[in-house]
Amino acid sequence: MITVTPEAHSRLDKFLTEHQAARTVRVFFPSSACGGGGLLSLTVDEPNDGDFSTTVGDIVYCINRQLQEVTGGVKIDFQDNGFDSGFVVDSEKILPAIDSDCGGCSGCC
Repeated sequence: MITVTPEAHSRLDKFLTEHQAARTVRVFFPSSACGGGGLLSLTVDEPNDGDFSTTVGDIVYCINRQLQEVTGGVKIDFQDNGFDSGFVVDSEKILPAIDSDCGGCSGCC
């Protein structure tokens, strides 16, 4: 299950409209991230047969079914904390850390 707060949906709607992007948002788990990651991310991408998807307004939100088994329910929110504002994607379950060698990453390791 994917839930989207009204604030996150409004911000995504504005972003997709301004960038004339497809109205489909994918929740995904980056294959590599600085310091081991473990955070879900968002991208614009079309759903496929292996996805669970839900529509809010005219935006389709999707996630790979295998990933959803790992995450459980997913909540997309937007937090406005001044300079540290952005989308927050929380999962019902604790996500595993991923290995990262921080190659090319400056200052995180």
